[in-house]
Amino acid sequence: MGEKESFFRSTKKYRIFTFSGALALVVLFIISMHTLIRHSYSPVSSNGQDSLSVEVIAMRVDSGWGYQIWINHRPFIYQNQIPAIPGHHVFHSRTDAMRVGTRVASKILQHESPTITIAELQQLGIAEANP
Repeated sequence: MGEKESFFRSTKKYRIFTFSGALALVVLFIISMHTLIRHSYSPVSSNGQDSLSVEVIAMRVDSGWGYQIWINHRPFIYQNQIPAIPGHHVFHSRTDAMRVGTRVASKILQHESPTITIAELQQLGIAEANP
């Protein structure tokens, strides 16, 4: 019996080590991912000043227009239809696409959510937003 008891004790220690080792790896992974994501998308430079470079580009899509927003020379938004309106509706003019894209870019620069509502589309004079 002494041999069996010794075997089970060592197995139990091994299980505890495995569980605590796995837990440590999971915690380390979560901390690493948080740090990586935080530094990858942070719009503030190391000296504390905003360093966003935001560019709005109109583009031809299907039978109309859309826009792209690039932040710090990387694609951030590819909008090939009018946001906030159900279905697939494209902007009828380059001007309309740029107007909405510029509003979204302005929100990004103000550290706001880059979303557009139907009311905002109506304020910008987008005909498709009117009932």
